[in-house]
Amino acid sequence: MLFTVALDGPVGAGKSSVADGVAQGLGVLHLDTGAMYRAFAWLALREGVGLEDETALEALTRRAMPDVDFVDGRQRTAIDGQDVTELIRTPAISMAASTVSKAKVVRAAMVQRQQELAQSRSMVMDGRDIGTRVLPNATIKIYLTASPEARAQRRFEELRPHDDTLTYEAVLQDVHDRDHQDMTRTVDPLRPAQDAQVLDTTDMSQEAVVEDILRRVRMRLGQPPKPAEPFTPLYKAARVLAAALFSTLMPVRYHRPEVAQLDAPFILISNHNCMLDPLLVGLKCYRYHIRFLGKKELESVRLARWLFRKLLMIPVDRHNMDMTAMRACLKALREGHALGIFPEGTRHHEGVMEAMESGIAMIALRSKVKLLPAYIQGKPRLFHRTHVYYGDPIPVHDIACKGVNKDTCAELMDRIGAAYDRLTAMAGQHRGGDAR
Repeated sequence: MLFTVALDGPVGAGKSSVADGVAQGLGVLHLDTGAMYRAFAWLALREGVGLEDETALEALTRRAMPDVDFVDGRQRTAIDGQDVTELIRTPAISMAASTVSKAKVVRAAMVQRQQELAQSRSMVMDGRDIGTRVLPNATIKIYLTASPEARAQRRFEELRPHDDTLTYEAVLQDVHDRDHQDMTRTVDPLRPAQDAQVLDTTDMSQEAVVEDILRRVRMRLGQPPKPAEPFTPLYKAARVLAAALFSTLMPVRYHRPEVAQLDAPFILISNHNCMLDPLLVGLKCYRYHIRFLGKKELESVRLARWLFRKLLMIPVDRHNMDMTAMRACLKALREGHALGIFPEGTRHHEGVMEAMESGIAMIALRSKVKLLPAYIQGKPRLFHRTHVYYGDPIPVHDIACKGVNKDTCAELMDRIGAAYDRLTAMAGQHRGGDAR
């Protein structure tokens, strides 16, 4: 099966290194499009061609374009008969490449060449407009990002061995300059494709990012991951029952389940419509036994108390600040598990996540773990399709570093609300597409 993986993102996000690892893990080729632009910029500088002179640049595209070869599983880039692979990894070439990439004639010539390459073989392609322009029909699109400070640190560590006069502050300023230039250019500005999955790598190692993307690609290709921890027998049975129920009597369509395969610890959050919601949102989280919070008053019923214990649920008093439940949640996260929480606290029929309890913000900020948002559109009914959407993980680290207080809790609640605005908009677009 021919497939393509599109990796986009700003400077310093680690696209090339990650793309190398993903390509090797999948056994396919990695086309470094940034190297193609760098090679063209290198030639323009050598030939004395103005980097913003579109007429001269167009003439150069007709005379020489980058050639790509794959040697020992790695890309070698050449132009005008010279291998420039080792010559194009400097800050000056980096900025020049960003400048020439703004030229419409250069981008058109590059896109055509890259599309030709992608039609003949499976590959991973990284750059700044792969998902939006070069491969609009890619099998899966990933937008890698990280904080400017994290990206600058990575760039500094990469470039420092080649330039002992370089400073972190200079690299950070270059990152800000490149971001502004790439995101505001007239032709194909840097932005996530509408159907891209955004992966914030600020607090992730390169190896963790590669493994995360490999799981997403393999799942998109029909290969769900294996559990990363043991499931209790009752949890296994509940998953089997849910899979049967949601594929027949109460059909459910899942959107973007690939993003639900992240590493624990994390907190799965969802809006709340009915008692089946834990089964609905937990089913596609293949790797971990989700420890859901449940109403403490249910423990008064013997059967419910038994279910809580066998499903590793955490009882919580919804009407008070339940510190026992808070400590149990933080302990589970410290031990590397995944929690399932419904921030609305109870079932609501008004706007999604408009009545969140503040406890979710306190748990997330104290644990500093990512939130995985899920949105259930409607309530499961017999022979009526329900849709479940998974959103991009919500980073918490940048807010948590400010402490846990009223302001930071409010900031995180706003971020959660914005994530659900995007999910409901996504659902609305799907409804519009179905109607057409």
